[in-house]
Amino acid sequence: VPIGRTDRLDDVLSSAVPDPADILVICRQSFVTSPDESVMGGRRMMVMPCASTPVTSAQIRYFLSVLEATDPQAQARRAEAFFAAVESAESLLLTDATTTCRFDALADDYAWNQQAGALAPGEQQIAPPGELSVLPMDITDFDPSAKLALDGSMTLRGQPIVHAGYDDALVRRQAILYQQLQPLATTPVIVDITAGVITACRPGEPGPAGLELVRVLDRLFTADPRYRVIWELGFGINTDMRLFSANCGLNEPFGGSDGVVHIGLGLTPFTEFALTFICPSTRLADESGTRLIGGSPTRKINRTRSASCGCHS
Repeated sequence: VPIGRTDRLDDVLSSAVPDPADILVICRQSFVTSPDESVMGGRRMMVMPCASTPVTSAQIRYFLSVLEATDPQAQARRAEAFFAAVESAESLLLTDATTTCRFDALADDYAWNQQAGALAPGEQQIAPPGELSVLPMDITDFDPSAKLALDGSMTLRGQPIVHAGYDDALVRRQAILYQQLQPLATTPVIVDITAGVITACRPGEPGPAGLELVRVLDRLFTADPRYRVIWELGFGINTDMRLFSANCGLNEPFGGSDGVVHIGLGLTPFTEFALTFICPSTRLADESGTRLIGGSPTRKINRTRSASCGCHS
């Protein structure tokens, strides 16, 4: 069913889509507003978000293959195990090689979201699925005075995403900011966090690339201090996909081999951009050290110390 940029999804469903039906919505360069529950009826719908970042035809084809490969039942089991572990933990630790940040997951009535698992009639989900997240309030609202109970330091090192709002005039500035942040894919920056707010950032290793990244972030924080607030703590659990080395919002559910942490700053259209930093090297564990997401445990090899060799005569 073709959808025009000005068409309301509610009207398209009511006039052109039978009930029940399984629906996948792909509408490039257009923001899609979720239909009302009364309009959904018994339909099940997935929406591939293709407007806040540039999305190519090749990327759409690839993520359609990811959607086909994803096991919703396995994701549902993973989500249930994750939330059960969070509910029973006194606190959670986000650690990298040199940084630790503590998160009190039960400090407030946070908004926990699950974009993973099988859909029931009348339900909607993002495609590809595989993201769990926690925010200070509902996912569609923004109030920088509401914060997550995060304290410590985190290492930003991984593929960045720069989401833009509803203004086509932002496209050029969005591309420039992404290019400025793209070195984070290989160059770490450490951010210090107090009560969910970034208070300082510094290079994670010596060199001009890290210094320039810190300058970019500092300019951003100065221009709009709301970017200092860690607005979203996300957990990608889709292990059937790879990352695109591009400004691609569809990268967000990336789960590597055992889940991947990402953080979000800002929220469009309240802020000019919304930034997502995917952090594959960050590990999430409970206070006993049990790993919940990411940071594969150290592998050890067996070494033989006897006076022999591996050759045969």
